[in-house]
Amino acid sequence: MVLVRLDDEQIRDGAHAISLEPHSWDELVWLFAEAELRIMSSLVMGNLSQQEGGETREVEVDPVLLVDQPPEEEIRPLAEEIAKLCPSMQELHWFVAERRFIFDQARAAIQ
Repeated sequence: MVLVRLDDEQIRDGAHAISLEPHSWDELVWLFAEAELRIMSSLVMGNLSQQEGGETREVEVDPVLLVDQPPEEEIRPLAEEIAKLCPSMQELHWFVAERRFIFDQARAAIQ
């Protein structure tokens, strides 16, 4: 297991970089669903913790269960569910960046 400490500054930088890419709202929903599926099965449930003030967030990940490329038939239904929630472009940038950060940190910890 790997404990990934979420770094809001790095995630914000990642979200900004994603915002500069020419993605439509639909493409961002797809990227969010894909990024979610890459980490979903590796997350240890109930282990998102915050210190007082909510400054530090951590998540425990089993890197062995990370998925490099989820199949399209799994991405599509999740993307449809996400689309029903009508997230803003800014939210999608953040959610994609956050999940990519978790994936990259967990992957780096085992290499």
